[in-house]
Amino acid sequence: MYRLVSVIRKYVTDKNIFLGSFLPVHRNSPVLGKRGSSSAATYSDSGVSSDSDVSGNSGNSGLSSDSGNRGGDLFIPHWMNLDEGGRVKSNQWEEERTTECRQKSSGANMEQFLPISKRSKMMKYVIRLRKKSNYRKKKNSFFVKGSKTILELSKNNDLLFEAILSNSKNILYHFQDRCKKLYYINNDILNYIFHDSLKVKKETKCDSIAVLKIPSTPKKVEHIKFLLALDKIRYANNLGNILNVAYSMNIDCIFYIYNTVDPFNHKVIEITKGSHFKIPHIVGSYTQLKDFCKEQNLLPIVAHTNGINPHNVLKNSIQKGICLILGNESTGPHDDVLTFAKPISLPMHEMTNSLNVFVAASILIHYLKSGL
Repeated sequence: MYRLVSVIRKYVTDKNIFLGSFLPVHRNSPVLGKRGSSSAATYSDSGVSSDSDVSGNSGNSGLSSDSGNRGGDLFIPHWMNLDEGGRVKSNQWEEERTTECRQKSSGANMEQFLPISKRSKMMKYVIRLRKKSNYRKKKNSFFVKGSKTILELSKNNDLLFEAILSNSKNILYHFQDRCKKLYYINNDILNYIFHDSLKVKKETKCDSIAVLKIPSTPKKVEHIKFLLALDKIRYANNLGNILNVAYSMNIDCIFYIYNTVDPFNHKVIEITKGSHFKIPHIVGSYTQLKDFCKEQNLLPIVAHTNGINPHNVLKNSIQKGICLILGNESTGPHDDVLTFAKPISLPMHEMTNSLNVFVAASILIHYLKSGL
């Protein structure tokens, strides 16, 4: 038969405390004192006192130790640290101390990052790189956005990072050893970069921006078996998808005809994640493309709605390689291209007029690569 336990009614945090051998010990309860220790605290009518201040029967009074507590420690019941709503009370002093330490640490870390405003030279520089392809060529730099894209580009050791702007300190810490200009910015600055205004309601999803140097291209490209030429492709999404296919299919070289969308446009890089930087490329005119095909002994063919089956062209070819030319999305190939390139087309349903240039490129590249 269980012995009777002493019950002390005390009003602590507006609750009645019931102590005894039947009281369960909460495993997360704070330790109040050690068994047998003279400094173990107990509750008396006058407040918290030592064991010697309580009545002589120390085994039955206060928060003294008894046989029910086998751990050797005295515990405060777990519900004593709960407020009226059942939530754990917070230690205000500890919270203030933690907040103060965090602020000091944050202030020390912020000193290594550069400040920026909407009127600064760096801000104007980034906005011009975003807007103007001629300015990118002049400064030999380009602009990318998004932490995922930037981190993917960081895997390429040949790329030189000029500046990093981010609202994430983790991104800035990642580039401490690789980039000297690190800017910690807020969402208002990001909105200003993309919308030229701080009053825009629509917030950009971008969290980071990077400025990189345009990688150098080889002066002379040799041993080309498959050349992909792009004639006035105007949409960045189409160009990005075409370049992804070109990289996947191991295209030897890419020829950008003038007025094709800039391959260093941030929308293109967002799709390719910089994979097309690994493909040698040339920028030139129709005449230069024609001369380059002769120099490399390549058969120039162009995708056209009224072309012939590509199988018949490859069957009678004596050249060692192919130059596939893809024309504009709406107007098709330029007349200057048709003067030296043979038109080809894919066999399609009679009710289908044409395919998207990205879809046509995927099919033609796969078909022609398998025929070489």
